[in-house]
Amino acid sequence: MGIISRLLLLLYVLAVMAALVVGAGVCLHFIPTQVWQSYLNWIITTRETIIVIAVMFVASLCLLFMTLSSKKRAVNVKGDVELQKGTFNEVKIAVPAIVSVVERAALSVQGVRQVDATVQNQGGENPVNVQISIVLGQNYSAPEVSALVKSEIQKALQTALQISNVPIDVKVTEVTHAVVEREKRVV
Repeated sequence: MGIISRLLLLLYVLAVMAALVVGAGVCLHFIPTQVWQSYLNWIITTRETIIVIAVMFVASLCLLFMTLSSKKRAVNVKGDVELQKGTFNEVKIAVPAIVSVVERAALSVQGVRQVDATVQNQGGENPVNVQISIVLGQNYSAPEVSALVKSEIQKALQTALQISNVPIDVKVTEVTHAVVEREKRVV
């Protein structure tokens, strides 16, 4: 849910809560009958009431469609990937470990400033599917760097996990001239 949707939901919920508080005040006789009836008569006669009703109706429809929409989003899958099945010593590796291997391999390519990888456990011949988003340096070619990133990831997965021919989807999300500070790792 985006920022605008959350803001719309916040305003909608606040309006409904205010209406509920007023309704409770009327039902519990905290608000005298003459007061709420005079306000009700005034509200009914103003044009702004129709506008507020229309806005609330549109907001309700927007929130309903957001609730019923089914966008699939790629997320880092938790769990293990089985590398060798049916053997005495089955080998399993956690998905975050695969993400770490993929991100390190991509960061080793010159021109890659930042990496965000998603690994999906899919089973079959290719146990994983890799989707990677990179921030590219300004003076580097996106097709060349993407090819190098794919090559380095394939090498790293083959060396560390003995997985070959992994489908890799590389997406350049930003081109920057700034050097991104990377965290220093203690090994």
